[in-house]
Amino acid sequence: LYKKAAAVLLAAAMAVSMMTACGGGAGGGNGGNGGNGGNGGDTEIVEPVPGPDTTDPDQGGETGGTTTQPEKTKIPDVTKSQYAQSSKKIYNSNEFYVQAAMADYDANKTKTSEGQMILARKGTDVYMKTAFTENSKTQEHAVFAEKTNDGKYASYLLFEDAKTALKSIRNDPPMDFSKEEELPNEMYSTTVKVGGKEYYAETYTDGNGSEQTTCFGDNGMPKYQFFQRKDGTSETTVFQTIRIGNSNNLCQVNGYKAYTMEKDAEGKPILVDESGNKYKVTFKFDGTTGVCTDVKVENSNGDDVTTKDFAWFVKYFKG
Repeated sequence: LYKKAAAVLLAAAMAVSMMTACGGGAGGGNGGNGGNGGNGGDTEIVEPVPGPDTTDPDQGGETGGTTTQPEKTKIPDVTKSQYAQSSKKIYNSNEFYVQAAMADYDANKTKTSEGQMILARKGTDVYMKTAFTENSKTQEHAVFAEKTNDGKYASYLLFEDAKTALKSIRNDPPMDFSKEEELPNEMYSTTVKVGGKEYYAETYTDGNGSEQTTCFGDNGMPKYQFFQRKDGTSETTVFQTIRIGNSNNLCQVNGYKAYTMEKDAEGKPILVDESGNKYKVTFKFDGTTGVCTDVKVENSNGDDVTTKDFAWFVKYFKG
């Protein structure tokens, strides 16, 4: 799920930056503190580890390795696997809330990047938020998407602290929940320990030779997902909350002032608010690196309103 959410966030950011001639754009985060969902009573804040325990921690063994291979049993019908059933439950739910933490590790099990994700759905409305940290730099992005009256989809790149959004229109849904998770041809069941606790787990090898192991909690939903790549690097996802039937009130854009990025008759970028007011946008960027060095926003009277009303917009492109 989180990879699909990340793809949606990237698409929303690219839809904006393509209108600016500012290259990749987004130098700064736009998530803010609003909409983080809070910590419900069913949320367990567990941090990622590189992999299952190598030996029993009670016997003095180290955790976070993959040297001990657990015994595996082939699952006769992958459609009846716990992985398939839990995925189906999420995809078929009309409303849910997922909170997860992720981390990447090098071949020496040293963390190279980390992140957090929130994904919520209510009917055709979807909210996604991610925060990724790499090389001491964090980027946050949040998106809300809804189906419009004409059958298209409005995607809002949210700036939660400023209660503003950049709106774009697309023809296809941001995440297609009509298609369930694609299953591998072969899966195996096993038991592994993580942090000394034993979990029922299912594992398979993908087309790239990477092994995925999913550990399930007592509620039958995924708790840990470990991706062990052939080159020794790995990736871990910890699901801190999977809540069915509740979207944590995140699937809405009420209270936000939305702007659409468009182009004027001369092909220059403008911002248009929901009342039809137009704002001229001027970008300056380094001719060598393509990095934005300055952003200016003017209203229809030619007044500079950059600092007054569009500091969030400048921060997004300049960082």
